[in-house]
Amino acid sequence: MSELHKPYNVSSAPTTLEGFKNRNFANSMESGEFEQPTPADIRALRSIMGWSQTDVAKIVGVSWNHKGSTVVRKWETATDKPEHRKISYSAWRGLLCRAGVVSEF
Repeated sequence: MSELHKPYNVSSAPTTLEGFKNRNFANSMESGEFEQPTPADIRALRSIMGWSQTDVAKIVGVSWNHKGSTVVRKWETATDKPEHRKISYSAWRGLLCRAGVVSEF
C-alpha cells in the first residue's frame, strides 16, 4: 500500500521582481482581477528590494519610528492573528510602482 502525500509548498510568495508581475495582486483595482497580497507577499517584496519596515513606511506615508513601523508589522502578521491588518490598495500599488513591478498607479 502506498502513502499519499500532499505537496508541501514552502511559500507561494514570489522570489524575484519578475515573479510579482503576473500575480493577481499586481492587477489594477479597476481590472476586477485584483487580489489582496498576503503577508508573505509583502515581506517578499520588502526583502527583494532590501527595504526595512521603516523604508516601506516612509515610501507609503504611514507612521514609523527608530524601531520600525507598527503599521507595516501588522501588514506582515499572519492573517489568523488578531493584530493582522490588510495593506491598503494604494499603499500596495505604491510599493509595486516604486519597485518597478507596475508602471502606473
